[in-house]
Formats: sequence, C-alpha cells, structure tokens
Amino acid sequence: MAFRSPYPLTLLFVPFLVSSAAMGQELHEDHPNSTVYRDYRPPDRTQLISPTDVANQLWEGLMLMRHANGGDPVAQEELGFRYFLGKGFAPDTVKAAYWMQKAADQNMSTAQYNFGVFLNNGWGVPWDPFRAYERFKSAAEDSLPEGEFAYGLFYTDNLVVPRDWATAYHWLKLADDAKYEPAHKLIAEFIRRGVPFGGDSTGHATSTHDSSSAQAAHSIEPLFLDYGPDRTSHVDDLTLLNEAFRQGNEKFREALGVSNIFEKGAKDTTALSVIESAASVGSPEALAVLGRCYERGTGVPRDRILAAEQYLRAARMDSRHGLALLLQLVREKGFAQEVETRTKEGDDDAAFVWAGLTELGLDNRLLPDQAFHLLEVAASHDHIPSLIELGRCYYTGQWTTRDPAIGAKYWRRAARDGSRDAEIRLAAAAVVSDSSSTDSALADTIHILTTGSGDGSSVAQLALGYCYQQGVGVAQNIPQAVRLYRDCAQRGSESAYNALKRMYDKLRPKGKEFDVDSVRSVGG
Repeated sequence: MAFRSPYPLTLLFVPFLVSSAAMGQELHEDHPNSTVYRDYRPPDRTQLISPTDVANQLWEGLMLMRHANGGDPVAQEELGFRYFLGKGFAPDTVKAAYWMQKAADQNMSTAQYNFGVFLNNGWGVPWDPFRAYERFKSAAEDSLPEGEFAYGLFYTDNLVVPRDWATAYHWLKLADDAKYEPAHKLIAEFIRRGVPFGGDSTGHATSTHDSSSAQAAHSIEPLFLDYGPDRTSHVDDLTLLNEAFRQGNEKFREALGVSNIFEKGAKDTTALSVIESAASVGSPEALAVLGRCYERGTGVPRDRILAAEQYLRAARMDSRHGLALLLQLVREKGFAQEVETRTKEGDDDAAFVWAGLTELGLDNRLLPDQAFHLLEVAASHDHIPSLIELGRCYYTGQWTTRDPAIGAKYWRRAARDGSRDAEIRLAAAAVVSDSSSTDSALADTIHILTTGSGDGSSVAQLALGYCYQQGVGVAQNIPQAVRLYRDCAQRGSESAYNALKRMYDKLRPKGKEFDVDSVRSVGG
C-alpha cells in the first residue's frame, strides 16, 4: 500500500524548461532568414537533468514522515515498511516496529497483521507470541486472508492457545476461500497427514468475504506435532526428498533440486554423495533418504540391514518417518532371521540394529544386558554408530549407570575416526554442562554447532537454540532461539518442542484462553 507524495519533484524543473524553449523561439523570430538560427535547437548542455533516486527518496521520505506524524495510518504503515527495508531510510527494525504499531493501533487490518509478524519474530520489539496472537486475531476478524491463515495456525500447535482442529480449520478455510494459496496447501497437507479436523472438514465452510490475497510472504509456519509413528500408511519417496530438501544446506538443495535420486539411481552419484555427507552429520531427513536408498538398492547395493541402521539413527534424531520406515522393514519376511544370522557372523551393523530393535521393543529375543554387550563388541571394532550409541547410553543411563564422562570417551573415539555427528554431540554436551570453558574453546564449540546446524544436524540445531536462549558463547537472542527451536520441532524433535513451550510459558498470560495444560485440546 504505497504512499505517494502530493508534491511531485518534477514541478521544480518546469520554469527551466519554459525559459529554454522561449529562448530558442526568440532567437528564431529575431533572425528568420538566418541559416544559423533557422534550425536552432537548445544545445545538448542545456538538456534537463533527471532527479536522482536518492533525491526522490529524500523528498518522499520527508513527505511520508510529515503525514505519519500527522496520524495518517497509511503513511505510518508505509514508513514502517521503509524503515524495515531500508528504502529511503537507514534500516532500523525498532523504528519499523514503532510505526507499524502506530498504524495497527488505529485498527488498520494490514498493519495489525504486519505488527503481529514483528511480535512473532521479535523484530524491533520483544518477542511475544501472545500479543502477536491478538494482532492476528484482529486482522482475521477484519477478513484479511493472511490474518485468517496466521490466526488459524495458532490453534494447531498447543503453544499459545489449546489445540482445536475445528477452529483451526474454520479460519484456514476462510483464507482458502479467499484464494490464499498457503492456506489451500496447508489444508491439503493436514488432510494427507490425517489431522482430525472434526466437524465439517470437507471444504464446505462458507467465507464471510470475497477478497483476494496478495500472496505476501509470511513467517508463520505450522508445527506438525506428532511424535509417534507416522499417521500415513505409506511414506512415499517424494515426501522424504522434499523434507530433506527443505532442511539441507545450499549444496544439498542444489544437488537434490536437479535430481530425483530414486529415479536416476546409480547414475546420480552427486546427489547420493551429498545425502551421505548430510547423514554423517546427523540430519534425520538425510538418514531417512539414505535408508530408503539401501532398502531399494538405489545407487548402492541393496541391504536391508544397512537400511534399518539408517532408519534407527534417523529415529534417534526424532525423524518424522524413521520409525515408520523401520516398522515396515521389520515386518518383512525373513528380516528378523537375517539380523540374527548376520550378527552371529560378526556383522557390526547387524549387531547395532538388533540392539536398537531391542531397546525400541520391536524385538524381544535379547535381554537388555545382551543388547548392551552387542554394542560393546561392535564398538571395540570402532564401529562408529555403536560408539555413538554407547555414548548416548552412558549419557542417559540407558542399560547402564549414567556416567557422562564415559559417554564422552566413546564420542571422542568416534570423533577421532572422523565422525562429525560425534563431534557435534561433544560440542552440544559442552555448552550444556561445561561452564568453565575458555573463550577460545567456547568459540570453537559454537563454530562446530553453527556449521553442523547449517549442514543439517538436528542435535546442533537444538544445542544452538539453547546457546542463544541462555547466552552461552553468543549474545543472548531470544527470537533466534525461538526460530531454532521451532525449526527443530518442525523436524520432529520433541526436546525442541518442550524447550519452546517452556519459553512460551514464561510469557503466558493468566486466563482460560491461554491455558494449554489443564484445558484439553479439541480434536487432538
């Protein structure tokens, strides 16, 4: 909604244009027969000089500021945008938020929505999802499609208000009816995932308006919170690739963006290489894709044990699909016997898989002590997944007495053998427990976590969220912590979701509307 100056800068140049033309006409009239002046034109050096963009911006900025200070909500919203984008003014999110709130406080629906985005992201104002909720609610009640979409999402994650699928669907459907494409796609995704909308979720909700959406980019995203096995009966290849694509770094996305590895198979060595690299860091999405490659024999020899190993590791990382994919594999004819046979033949991958299946309760042929022993034997052969798993057991007290120091020894062994996953786990443990680290050591640790998070590690992402929340090794940045936790929770991490909820609880207003614990969520 652009604000235009009522005083065009070009008016300042009209007198010069008139005097130049008059001068030429006067010379022609004084010397009508002169060959010199007959075809006289003003020389090139007197051509008009167009005003620069900077001059235009300065003038428009001056007029805009005048109207904004005069209380014009349109000018206030535009000024907020310009401060945010650095258009005509030095970028300043605090001033951007100030002017956006000024417009929102005058009940301008688009400004209500925009200021809600500022609050939800902590841009120029303290992060406050509850105040953001109120702004989105106002925008939704004014029939703004973006507001309806954002407001509906608040009823899906059980963080600000109790989850209520019917209410969520109502508002999302209104946005969908207004041709707001993100709402249309999200409803389809919810239905695909088997979300229990309740009531009428067949597309018959009626819209209270007939407006169209500008399809503006938004920073509000849903959390698909389902920490059990995947609801869908079949996890298709495209879903795995899409989720891996979203979470991968630039190199990863570039490789997958021009490839469907499940179609090209062994011919696409570049895509397989970047998937293996991301899996080695601890990307749950890459591990799930790599497991499918081994299950299918895509680009690698078909191997159900190696497939199960990747699925197990993905499940350990809270992969959305790791457990579902593993369950499908475990149910295949002859799989259990293959695990036992290869374990007895000294196959460390099979031993790791058997121990993992035992812990998950998917195989009852071993006692816990026997499963733990299998990991110890495989670790003695420097089997990296088993070294990492034993480290986890000692850190958590699974099957043994809790002893983080011993756990760290196993991870250091794996790290010395080149495991970035183990290196990241050591870094994550350090920032949580070691407050006596030197500044240089802490800087190295933060670098490991930052790089690991960028390369797809969910452990690094979770630990980095903690660092920004607590100000460990970095300047405290609550909005950045929220973004990291939320992204990690979106990937399936229950630990990240719980950390996020604790942050919400610190700001939670009193009252039934925001009580997500004692009030049973509807449809969930």
